[in-house]
Amino acid sequence: MAGMNRQKEQQISRMAKWVKEKLAHEGTGHDWLHISRVRSLSLVIAKEEGADLFITEAAALVHDLIDEKLSEKHRVPLRELASRFSEWNVERKAAEKILGIITRMSFRDREKYKDTELSKEGMAVQDADRLDAIGAVGIARAFMYAGAKGHLLYDEEASEKNIPSAASHFDEKLLHLKDLMNTQTGRTLAEKRHDLMLTFLNELKNECSMTGKRPL
Repeated sequence: MAGMNRQKEQQISRMAKWVKEKLAHEGTGHDWLHISRVRSLSLVIAKEEGADLFITEAAALVHDLIDEKLSEKHRVPLRELASRFSEWNVERKAAEKILGIITRMSFRDREKYKDTELSKEGMAVQDADRLDAIGAVGIARAFMYAGAKGHLLYDEEASEKNIPSAASHFDEKLLHLKDLMNTQTGRTLAEKRHDLMLTFLNELKNECSMTGKRPL
């Protein structure tokens, strides 16, 4: 497992400061607090898997910046992000590894890259990102995102109607993430979070089923 020297620590510090400023007021749940959690979880997994800590931490810091879910105010074009690595004096090979991770790790592109194996560092960041999408914080983020986008809270026929809702997002994505973990650490951490979501969704369905019923 490769650690970090002082130069790399300074590069990480500069990246973190820039990303924090960029995402400080992001309102869909892909904000700096999300980045911070993914950063911490990525390093926990990376240490277990013997991955390079610099590549892992850097990829965790910038992993959402190119995502189309972000508004233009917060999103960073891939070319601009690549130029930032030059400004931070990150070695070209390291920058290429980091960019290779963040361009291949999204749930949306899983079929596109299903035959392309992620590096240990990529697996750590992807697992950490998926872990932050499930469990208690994942539930909170799902509703935060839905509110920011003007989606419904709950509709049993939302998927059939092709209408986005916070609740339907669980069936479409979040409940699948447990089985898509790359590492044993990720799989272990995902179990409890997955079970919590199932409990929550069952209660949500029970409470929402009261809608429209005439009170006694």
